Amino acid sequence: MKKLIILFVMLALCAGFSFAEEEEDIMGEFWMDRYILILKSTKDYQEAVGVATKASEKLGVKFENEYLEYSKEKGIYFSLDLPDSLYAGKYWPRRYADDYISLENSSDYEGFAPGYIIVVGGIFHEKGLAQKALARVKEFYSDAYMKKAKMYMGCIH
Repeated sequence: MKKLIILFVMLALCAGFSFAEEEEDIMGEFWMDRYILILKSTKDYQEAVGVATKASEKLGVKFENEYLEYSKEKGIYFSLDLPDSLYAGKYWPRRYADDYISLENSSDYEGFAPGYIIVVGGIFHEKGLAQKALARVKEFYSDAYMKKAKMYMGCIH
């Protein structure tokens, strides 16, 4: 068996096969364009919570920050009390358009200025859907905007 594995690796190397390139190609297919609907961008956590709470009421969508904590060093993160140990003490950015308001670290999104807390009203895979949602929230949040970013959409568990 050991000889068979060595033979396979030698053949792969002779054929110009690169395991690193293959892994990069596989990982690359999980990075996709998304359109993020931003209601507010601020450096003040309490302001962000206030905007998200009011947006939840005005737009009729859920906002929950039960396990969220904030520090200037880490930004937004999940408390150690979070039942899912994968996320406890860390934060993974929101990735889907689910019908809720969330607070996010701007540095978790490609191309966003670091150090801000963003109040996100949705994340969309199609620009048209994002524009439709933006038009809806503009009634309440005239400064709301949409920003395109590449996001990792593969499994994180």
